[in-house]
Amino acid sequence: MRTILLSLFLLAGNLLQSQTIVKISNVTITEKENVTNGTDVTTALHGAEGSERVMLFTDGPTAIRTWFKVSTHKSPRSSIKDSAVNLIMELDLLENGKKKDNRRVEKIFYMDQARSTTFSEEFVIKSGINVRVLKVKFDAAIE
Repeated sequence: MRTILLSLFLLAGNLLQSQTIVKISNVTITEKENVTNGTDVTTALHGAEGSERVMLFTDGPTAIRTWFKVSTHKSPRSSIKDSAVNLIMELDLLENGKKKDNRRVEKIFYMDQARSTTFSEEFVIKSGINVRVLKVKFDAAIE
């Protein structure tokens, strides 16, 4: 009987643990005048902090993959920094499955700020004398 009660309490504790949800939406990839929509992604992290890797865009040999990490600050000197949530994102441009270029962006949300932002990055792909410029833009929100 004790084992069953202990198991139920542990299960209830796991269910009550906060879970962070990261939403990536309005993904657009612009090359010259061509605008292509990417994939909107909603990912639930295991617990309040964590990281995940997701694919934002795939078009033939070109793909854009992102890795993001959500963490909190622990500052003994500042209550404003102590309540901050940090979102780090790394965008990888893949050509034929190989990493060609990457960008790292970071956003810190303080206190009662809305935990959403818009990221905009530009990738330049050179192949001999041919040059392609991809502009990646998307919204990211933490709930």
